[in-house]
Amino acid sequence: MARPRSDAKRQAILDASVELFADRGIAHAPTSAISSAARVAEGTLFTYFKTKDELLNELYREMRKEIDQEMADFPFTGDVHARLRFVWDRFLDMAEKHPKRLKVQQHLRSSGRLLKDAEAPNMVIKELLRASKEGAELGGLGGVSPEYLVLMFRAQAEATAEFIAAHREMKAKSREIGFKLVWRALVGQ
Repeated sequence: MARPRSDAKRQAILDASVELFADRGIAHAPTSAISSAARVAEGTLFTYFKTKDELLNELYREMRKEIDQEMADFPFTGDVHARLRFVWDRFLDMAEKHPKRLKVQQHLRSSGRLLKDAEAPNMVIKELLRASKEGAELGGLGGVSPEYLVLMFRAQAEATAEFIAAHREMKAKSREIGFKLVWRALVGQ
């Protein structure tokens, strides 16, 4: 009879994955190293995740759930500027608190190993799509793909987070300038 699964072991595996993927990259973090860092047998890792790809996808899903939780007080009824600014500020707050998680999300997205359901739009992406579409229409960019605008928003937010991490003394100014660039690109104002 199989032992019941432990939430603590599962979480230890996910946490160890974040650390190793951030430090080594996905390709250079074998399951043996992940299980060792999580202090579980490698076979135990495969009890929770049948393959490394399954682990990658589940980690990405979990990270996206965490982002949605951080955005729980999203101003759904606010104007487009307020909604985009809310996402901008929360994203940068999370990047500052959890820089390794941001790095791992970037690695996961570029890995080519995520399943379509793992990449399905979460609440934040859906709201960014809606806000991007509205913002583009304000600025006469109505024909531009909202998906492209979301990618542009994310790229600018990630670049701003990276700059702030290297230049802490410019945090407030960088946050403002970065958002102004996004807003101007979106609505031309």
